Amino acid sequence: MLKEIIYFLLNLAEQLLRRWVMIGLIHGLLTVKFRYSGREKWVKLGFVILSTAYYLAVNYLPPLKRFFYGQEEGMLASRASIIPLFLSLLLMLVYCFSFYAGKKSSIFYLAFTAYTVNELILFTLHALFVVLMEIISTILTSIALNGNAFILNHFMQLLGVIEIFWNLSYQIVFLLLCCKVIQTLYKNLSCIGRKRNSIQELFLLVPSVMGFCFCTLIRSILYAYNGSQIKFVMDEYPETKLLIPIVSGLCLVSIILSSVILRKLVESSEKEMLVEVYQNRIGDMEEHMKDVEHLYDGIRGMRHDMKNHLADLEILLGQEKRASGEYEKEVRRYLDGLCEAMEELDMKCSSGNPVTDVVISRKMRSAAKKMITFESSFIFPEKLGISAFDVSILLNNGLDNAIEAAEKERDPFIYLDSYAKSNMFFIEIRNSFTGSLYPAEAGGMLPTSKEDSKIHGLGMKNMQSCAEKYFGTLRWESNGKEFLLEIMLQGKETKTNGKEWD
Repeated sequence: MLKEIIYFLLNLAEQLLRRWVMIGLIHGLLTVKFRYSGREKWVKLGFVILSTAYYLAVNYLPPLKRFFYGQEEGMLASRASIIPLFLSLLLMLVYCFSFYAGKKSSIFYLAFTAYTVNELILFTLHALFVVLMEIISTILTSIALNGNAFILNHFMQLLGVIEIFWNLSYQIVFLLLCCKVIQTLYKNLSCIGRKRNSIQELFLLVPSVMGFCFCTLIRSILYAYNGSQIKFVMDEYPETKLLIPIVSGLCLVSIILSSVILRKLVESSEKEMLVEVYQNRIGDMEEHMKDVEHLYDGIRGMRHDMKNHLADLEILLGQEKRASGEYEKEVRRYLDGLCEAMEELDMKCSSGNPVTDVVISRKMRSAAKKMITFESSFIFPEKLGISAFDVSILLNNGLDNAIEAAEKERDPFIYLDSYAKSNMFFIEIRNSFTGSLYPAEAGGMLPTSKEDSKIHGLGMKNMQSCAEKYFGTLRWESNGKEFLLEIMLQGKETKTNGKEWD
């Protein structure tokens, strides 16, 4: 009786800890649904209690034992455990879908993989510990047969104590290995992030499915009672004592390696994208420098030619054609030419920063050439500690997209605005847009008609990188008449020269 109580308590403790480790993978990588926010620990604990209660009910309640196994004493064959196993997995999936937010495929993969890892570790260690117990029993029997009176007289008691320590050591090693595997998966999957595409998720899922199928196969053939004798596959086929832990261990390694390989591929892809982003930023800087050089060259040229212009005006004013009025026309044409030259050097806007002045003025001239109405009330937040170069990247890419979309419309327009609220700075770009955005595009890549969509992707990547640098975000929406791009940045101070939110 005492032995049964000890076994029950050890089993209960192991099942509770096992499920706590299993749900840890899901709980660490997913967030609970909004209506359960603030009760995250209870959600995690709820799964542990519910799944453990299911396990105890199936294995200790006589009606359920009779229903699943055909008798109250327990299983006559290991394959009888397959249906309870599938129901336990189903319970875990339903629980995770009910309480955790995220893509259904991600929730399925994490729950399924956590369960498969549990099964693979079980069969990897079980075969090894069975062999270990056989070795210990053989040694103990040999000592007893060689005349050791103490062991001979207390053989069953010693065997019972060894069996208890065998179970305890098995459970400890199982939990330690399970924790290590789950931690490794968590480390790699958290680096990959939540935005995994379908191909990546399939790449991760295949090893888990293979491992689960292997575990199901082993359960179907592991042992079965034949009359009063038990037929154990490891006894009939001794090679399986080595093959089962090797194959289950390899399945376990393949699950880990799939996450490691995908993490390295994602990191490599992100590094390549980062290099392209910086190259794109350098291109923006070069374009900006050309604008500034053009402005300064124009000023220097105008300054150099001013003496000649004044001399020409003096000559025109001294001509003797005043009576006919010809000199007024000549002077007017000359002055108009000077005004046009000065107009080229004039800034189309005054945002409070020379960098953003040049960027917005250049985009205004570009929009004017395409007959697009462009209005700006942008004010640079000089006291928020936001880099003018970063803002210029946001304006360059955002206004390029706006011009590209607006020039296709019948009544094209672009409105650029900015405002500050406490230490938050907002940039709004509105443009005419009568198209529509598909729901799948929400939060994803903006639509483009460019032949090289990769260039468009780099522009968006630039904008997202700049926004994230200031703990900000990008948001866009369309109502069928206009398109709105809103950029939110977080500054360092609360005082601004921008407009306050009414």
